[in-house]
Amino acid sequence: MKLVRMACVTLMLGALCSAAIAQGSAKVVKVSAGESAYKIKRGGSAQVAVIINVDEGYHINSNRPAEKYLIPTILKVERNAGLVTSPVIYPKAKLQKFQFSQKPLSVFEGKTVLKFSARALPSLPPGSQAIKAKLTVQACNNQQCLRPQTVDVSIPLQVD
Repeated sequence: MKLVRMACVTLMLGALCSAAIAQGSAKVVKVSAGESAYKIKRGGSAQVAVIINVDEGYHINSNRPAEKYLIPTILKVERNAGLVTSPVIYPKAKLQKFQFSQKPLSVFEGKTVLKFSARALPSLPPGSQAIKAKLTVQACNNQQCLRPQTVDVSIPLQVD
C-alpha cells in the first residue's frame, strides 16, 4: 500500500513537472555571495554566506527532504589549493503541507542563507581569488515542479 501511494505521488509530481519541464529552476531561484568580496588574511579565516532568493509562490526542498524521491538543495564547495572550507551549514527548514503530498514537506522559501567558513593557508597567493561552488535546486509551487538545475556560484575573495 505504501508503495502504491508513493507511486501515485511520483506520477502526480511527474505530471505536474511535465508542464514545466522546459523551464528550469534557475528562473525562479537567484543565488549570490553574501558580500561583494570576502577579505581574508593568509593563515586566517572568514565566515562565508551564500544567499538563495526564491521567487514568491515557489519553494525549494531543504537539504534534508521529507521524502527520499525529492531532490535536496545542496551546495558543494569545490576544492581550492590553499583554502580549507568547513561543511555547509543549512538553516532550519519550514515544514509545509501541500495539496500533492500526504505529509508536510521540508522546504525553504524566500531568502535562505547557507554558511560555511573558509581558512586561507599561508601558501594561498595574495590578491583576488574566488571560491567556486555548485548549488543544486528544484523549485516547485502548488501546481508544478520546475526542472532541477545545478547553478554555478562564485564567491569573491580578497587575500592579503
